[in-house]
Amino acid sequence: MAETIEQLEAQRTALKRAMRSGALSVGHGDKRVQYRSIEEMKSVLDDLNEEIAELGGAKKKRVFYVGGGRGY
Repeated sequence: MAETIEQLEAQRTALKRAMRSGALSVGHGDKRVQYRSIEEMKSVLDDLNEEIAELGGAKKKRVFYVGGGRGY
């Protein structure tokens, strides 16, 4: 089942609230998730932000790296 923007935003709010409180466990509705670290929570938050942006019609960010050398 595809989630709506409102559901994803509610999940993001719950995750942010848990991160601010220092908890590694997040509950949303009848579901509960236990994370291993704050880094894992940040990764999930980034994923949620990307998914919300895509559903909202925002374009995906693209990063380009330019390298140079002298040829030797």
